[in-house]
Amino acid sequence: MTTQIVNLLVRLRRTMLVRALRRTLVVIFPFVLVGTFAKLIVSTLLMPDSFLYAILFLDRWVNPVIIKTLASGFTVLGTVTVGMISLYAAYVMAMYTAKLYQRDPQMAGLTGLTAMLMLAYRVSQNNRANLDWMITSYGNLFFALVVGYLVGQSFRWPGKPRYQSTNNHLDAVFERTYGAFKPMLLVFGVSLIISILLNLASYYSLLSQLYGSLQVIDNGNQPVWLKLLVILLSTGLNWLGLGGPYYNGDLVLDSSQASIDLTYLLTHHGHGAVPYPYLTSVLQKSFANFGGTSLTLALLIALIFVTKRKNYHRLIRTNLIPVLFNADHGFAVGLPVILNPIYLIPVIGLPFINIAIASLGIAWHWYPTPVYPIPQGTPGILYAFFGTNGNWAALLMTIGLLVLDVICYVPFVKLALRVNNTVQKLDQEAD
Repeated sequence: MTTQIVNLLVRLRRTMLVRALRRTLVVIFPFVLVGTFAKLIVSTLLMPDSFLYAILFLDRWVNPVIIKTLASGFTVLGTVTVGMISLYAAYVMAMYTAKLYQRDPQMAGLTGLTAMLMLAYRVSQNNRANLDWMITSYGNLFFALVVGYLVGQSFRWPGKPRYQSTNNHLDAVFERTYGAFKPMLLVFGVSLIISILLNLASYYSLLSQLYGSLQVIDNGNQPVWLKLLVILLSTGLNWLGLGGPYYNGDLVLDSSQASIDLTYLLTHHGHGAVPYPYLTSVLQKSFANFGGTSLTLALLIALIFVTKRKNYHRLIRTNLIPVLFNADHGFAVGLPVILNPIYLIPVIGLPFINIAIASLGIAWHWYPTPVYPIPQGTPGILYAFFGTNGNWAALLMTIGLLVLDVICYVPFVKLALRVNNTVQKLDQEAD
C-alpha cells in the first residue's frame, strides 16, 4: 500500500505543474525567509506590547527614536519581500511554466507580474489607484501561483517553441519579444476583465461584506461545531498558501466571550469557573498553534529526528527562531508544506486532536481556560502557560501535545523523504 502511495506521489511530482510549482517555491524561499525575519523583529521585539520588548525592558536602555527607526526599516524590508511575495511568485511561476514548454521565460514572467499588478490595483472614486496589499502578500500566494501557471500556459498558444537559451542576439531577442504579443494581449484582456470585476466588488464593498459575514461568528452565539469548521477553514487555507480573513492564524472568534471570561476572573480575583470555558479560538491559539496554524514546530522537530541530510538541517537552522515565535512562512515555503499533499492530513487533523485533548483537560479541572492577555509575538508553546497566569499543568499539557504532534508527523516526514529520494533518482537517470 505504501509503495502504491509513493508511486502515485512520484508521478504527481514529475508533472509539469508540480515541477514548475516546486521550482517557484525554491526561488521565492529566500525572500519569504528574509521578510519573515523582518516582520518577526518588528512584532516580537520592536513593538511596545511585544514579548521580547517587555522581557528585555527595551525602552529603558534604548532610545525610542532608535526603536522607531529600526521598526520603520524592518517594516519596509518585510513589505517589499514577504509583503509582495505574490508578485514575485506569479513572475517565477509563469517563467518556469513557459520554460518547461520551451517558450520565452522572460516575457512570460513579466506578463505574469503585470497581470498580478492589474489584479492588485484598486481605483477609488476620485480616480486614484491604490495597491491592495492583501493581493500582493503571502496571504494570496495560491492565487499568484495559479495566475503564473495560467500565464505560462498561455504562451503555448502561438504554436511551435520559440525559445533557445543560447541565442541571445538582438535580432533573436526581438523576434521572441514580438512573438509574445499574442499571449500577452490574451492575458491582459482577461486580467482587465477580472480587474474591473474586482474594482466593482471593492466599490460596493462586497468583499468587506463577505468578511463581515464570517466575523458574525464573533458574536458568541454560534455553535461550537461552526467555530471548529472555521478553524478547519483556517488550517486548510494555510496549507493552500492563502491567508484570507484569518491570515497568520490570528483567529478572532469568541472575542466577546473571552472578554467576559477575563472580566469574571478579575472581579473574582482569579478564582472560580469562567462562564465560557471552551472557547474554540482560545484553545486553538493555546494548544494548536506551535510554530503556526499547521503546528510547524512539531514538523520541524520531526524532521530533525528523521533526516540527516545537510540541506534539510540547514533549512531547519535558518527557520528555527521564526518557527519558535509562530512565524512559519519561510519553513512552509522552503520544505515545502503549502500545497504538499503529503502534509494535508496532519495540517488539518492535528489541530482538531489537540483542541479535543485540551478541552478534556479543562473539563477534568487540570487547568483553567487561558484567558489572560498575552504579549504580541509570544511563542505558541508558552501561550497556555501565560494565558492561565502561570499554570504549570497547562504548560505540561502543551509540551505533551507537542510531543504527540511530533510523533504523528514522523510517518508523513518519512513518506515525503522517500518520495524526494525516488524523484531525485529518476531525474538523475533521465539526465
